[in-house]
Amino acid sequence: MHRLDNGKPIRNAMSNAELSIERLAEKTKEVDPAGYGISRSAVGHMVSTGPSGRDEFERRSADLVALALDKPVEELFSDNAPT
Repeated sequence: MHRLDNGKPIRNAMSNAELSIERLAEKTKEVDPAGYGISRSAVGHMVSTGPSGRDEFERRSADLVALALDKPVEELFSDNAPT
């Protein structure tokens, strides 16, 4: 999954929900049926605009972040890399 607009929709959703990186990582554990969630580091890579920012993520990570933010995954990520 490719994050949209350099992670801006994720950052906006986090801001609207008043969630920090740490709290979003915790919420992914809460919504994960397996109870693992994703790490603070992975969330940081999703939202970073600097050199630590990443564009590609596993579908599972994208789904958990979308669930934790109560957003459709399509508002935050794309199935295809940009051309």
